[in-house]
Amino acid sequence: MTNDIRKMNEQELNQVAGGIDGFCGLDPDGPWTTVTGLTSGWLALRSDYRYDASNEIGQLYNGDRVQIIGNSADADHDFDGPGLTWYTWVYSERLDKSGWVNSRFLA
Repeated sequence: MTNDIRKMNEQELNQVAGGIDGFCGLDPDGPWTTVTGLTSGWLALRSDYRYDASNEIGQLYNGDRVQIIGNSADADHDFDGPGLTWYTWVYSERLDKSGWVNSRFLA
């Protein structure tokens, strides 16, 4: 029996693992949307799809452009006030990072 194990190169690893921070494979043509509806403050970019004061990794503002990568529709959900909060996984061009945001503030 032959041992055919070899180390993957960086391109192969990015294709299998989704790239560093999930950036691999993003389509520059979209789907893009903007942050909207904030009456004060910012929209927290989070490292997880649930609210926690310690998982904020960035701040987005009205008009910031983000690319939608995925959503939490098939994941567990947290309650935010009286209703269910849906989170969307986005890539922020301005911050050059990806994370989760509250979906109701996306156009």
